[in-house]
Amino acid sequence: TFMPAQMGPNQLNGDFMINNAMFDMNVINYTIPLNNTEIWTLTNNSAISHPFHIHDVPFYILDRNGQVPAPVEQGRKDVVLVRPQEVVRFITQFTTFSDPMFPYMYHCHMLTHEDGGMMGQFIVSNPNSITSIPEFDGCRFYPNPTHGFLMVQTNNAKSIKFIEAIALNGQRTALPFEQQQQGILLQLSALPTGNYLIAVHTENGVVQRMISKY
Repeated sequence: TFMPAQMGPNQLNGDFMINNAMFDMNVINYTIPLNNTEIWTLTNNSAISHPFHIHDVPFYILDRNGQVPAPVEQGRKDVVLVRPQEVVRFITQFTTFSDPMFPYMYHCHMLTHEDGGMMGQFIVSNPNSITSIPEFDGCRFYPNPTHGFLMVQTNNAKSIKFIEAIALNGQRTALPFEQQQQGILLQLSALPTGNYLIAVHTENGVVQRMISKY
């Protein structure tokens, strides 16, 4: 559901929300099982049109206000215009790349609305590819975002072989770590500002978390 952040006559000059929330990089709005077929309903409760865009998969428009879409809208799409007070439904299947850490985005395709927070993110998860590592069940990586250090909670630090930070460009940096009472302490002060995948390699597998360094 699309809605203005502030109601009233000046709402067109402000920000807009999806499902009464602004974008939060640390929040995964939806987790979708791989190969799931889903119908999404887009309801525009604002006074301006929003071109809605979803990453990862194309979709087919089912109906607009309960009516069959026009011929120009009956092919595969990745953007659909939702006019004020309209309800649009589309159907899609999430058959491609899945990863428990890296999300896809959905958002209004108007740049000012997107930058203002009219955006969300979802994970496509393949349960058959996830290996449980008992010593990291319920673990925490904190603080996130972080400025210079990261604590990793684990019940068995002795199983850790090495830890690395993987930048979005694929560059890998080995991270020194030390065991403390609260968990494993990682020093990140040498890393440039940005987003990283922290990969903890243990005797039983790899645990990964996405973090932001500022």
